[in-house]
Amino acid sequence: MRRANPLSMTVTLLAVALVTSLAAQSPQMTVGAASFDVASVRRYQPVPGRGTNDGINVMPGGRLLVPGATLRGLIAAAYGVLDIQIVDSGRLPANDRFTLDATTRPDVTVDEARSMLRTLLGDRFRLTAHAEKRELPVYVLTVARDDRRLGEQLRRSGPECAFPKGPAGVPAPPPPPAGSGPDMSRALPLGAAPLRCGSLLFNSTSGAHFSLREMTMGRFADRLIAMLGRPVLDRTRLEGAFDIDLTYTPDAAPLDTAAANAPSLLTALREQLGLRLESTRESVDVLVIDGVEAPTAN
Repeated sequence: MRRANPLSMTVTLLAVALVTSLAAQSPQMTVGAASFDVASVRRYQPVPGRGTNDGINVMPGGRLLVPGATLRGLIAAAYGVLDIQIVDSGRLPANDRFTLDATTRPDVTVDEARSMLRTLLGDRFRLTAHAEKRELPVYVLTVARDDRRLGEQLRRSGPECAFPKGPAGVPAPPPPPAGSGPDMSRALPLGAAPLRCGSLLFNSTSGAHFSLREMTMGRFADRLIAMLGRPVLDRTRLEGAFDIDLTYTPDAAPLDTAAANAPSLLTALREQLGLRLESTRESVDVLVIDGVEAPTAN
């Protein structure tokens, strides 16, 4: 058997998207007076042999660290919306990335840091935007069975973090060695709520595999957005946190690979987790970009 090829082995604070349910979000449009004490903005310069880190985090001590985020990513973090909620009409550069380094006080909150980032985007990128509601195609996530019985791979989280695991017959990749990067355990991510427990995402001959720990259904619905390309609304009425192990065949997987033996994502959700996705259209909040310019020099 081939060994698993890790796509991400980070015991992670990342989220593919944001914490709150899309239906409950209301983009904050008012740029507050709060601003970072000192801020540096420059175009991202790739380093040969090193992957791009698009995290947006306030590190312990009050330092905003953004190694290489897109402008869409910065806007999503600043306004507390999902990428799919941003309507730019071609105004935003598709591939340009930026490195930000800013400082504020050590006890800054997520809401305060987002307000500061909105101010920075307005000052340096001349960003202007407004909120609207638009009807979009969405998926609604519900419990599949009438008796609300859940699948075996969806379990209530315990008081202690369970270690992420691989699919049947495939060991999970080891976590990165200590000292291999900055300590993210105390970082304050602006693109997602802090996660106490680690999660893994990797590919193997068994298919794509998620091993998520202490995950609310709202967070899980946000994770599904990147795979499905449209908003996912959590209507499961499942409260609290869950441990999730999900193995499926991505839509883009080659047909001649062993991964094709794994079920499709929709089938895996139903069979392994006891959840169902239904396609419909609903009115959701969007953030419409009115204007944006290349960033001003530091």
